[in-house]
Amino acid sequence: MVRSAFVALVTIVVFSVFLSTRPTPSPAIPNRGVKLENVQLTLYPEQDPKARWEFRANQVEQDPGTREAKVTGLQSGKRYVEDRLDMRLTAPEVIIDRADNLRVPYARVEILKGCYTVDLGKPGEAPVTIDQREGFRAPSVHITAPSLEVRGKDFRSDFGIENPSWRDPIEKFISGGEQPPCPIEGGSS
Repeated sequence: MVRSAFVALVTIVVFSVFLSTRPTPSPAIPNRGVKLENVQLTLYPEQDPKARWEFRANQVEQDPGTREAKVTGLQSGKRYVEDRLDMRLTAPEVIIDRADNLRVPYARVEILKGCYTVDLGKPGEAPVTIDQREGFRAPSVHITAPSLEVRGKDFRSDFGIENPSWRDPIEKFISGGEQPPCPIEGGSS
């Protein structure tokens, strides 16, 4: 009986030493993506092959889990259509999703053709979406041009503001006399 207990004790000690000296697997390192600083980024949206977006920013961070890129410290955002500057975008940050659509907390867009300044959304509202196929979607809008001013809610429009829709519009049109000049650099009414 003593001999059986001794063999069991030795077996347990040898097994314990074996288990304690085995290497333990290290925990998986999360895939962190890419973080770039002082970036010039060009986006060629697949859904709008004639357009390209050019961004200059302090930082771009790509998240491999969501396949989204977050652009922060935006210094300039421009959209070109067939190599002609179409619009300028100003926003605190831009998220580029996997379909090349843009999400911003709020934004100001200058559309050169038509001389439109478009304020999309406000701080504290739902984010604004810039869909490469459809255009803008925003919880609120304020559009100014030399001859008009419009405010509204639940805004949707193409990029040229040719077929806009909104709820609860407040519109002000300026007619008669000479139309004021376009205040947007490179813009035309």
